[in-house]
Amino acid sequence: MSPLMERTLLLLGILCCLQATTALMCYDCNSAYDPNCGDPFEPYTLGKVNCTQQEVKEHLKDKYTKPLLCRKTTQKVYGKVRVVRGCGYIPDKSDDGLCMKRSGTHDVQAIYCACTSELCNHAASTLYQNNNHPILSALPYTLAAFFVWFATFSSHFNINAFGAVQNS
Repeated sequence: MSPLMERTLLLLGILCCLQATTALMCYDCNSAYDPNCGDPFEPYTLGKVNCTQQEVKEHLKDKYTKPLLCRKTTQKVYGKVRVVRGCGYIPDKSDDGLCMKRSGTHDVQAIYCACTSELCNHAASTLYQNNNHPILSALPYTLAAFFVWFATFSSHFNINAFGAVQNS
């Protein structure tokens, strides 16, 4: 294998390891205006919003500069359920964990869920289904290791990219 091919495979392997995240994307909807926003959730017809490009709410400008998480709020008022999904600014101890349930007087209930990964505010009742699956997270590193191993192995044994032994 030529040195150029080795360097290309090595660079490709390194690039597979990079996981750049420059934006926080969340679902943004209200089931009062779009029934697909409710549970069960139908994300294919709903818009996604780049939370990092959202204007900070006026009452939060002194303390928070940008959204940090995605939120899902389920409200039940007098038996009528409404689901609101969007960007969140204020972190709390239940982010990426359990949802908080609050009850008020006269049949008023709310469930607040928060999460910090890409499009994570999709779950039905809680946000346990985090997009950070361990096998999927390890995939780029496994591919990079394979490319580095193949580049090293093939240069020692004169094997081309298709597995054929080259004549010297």
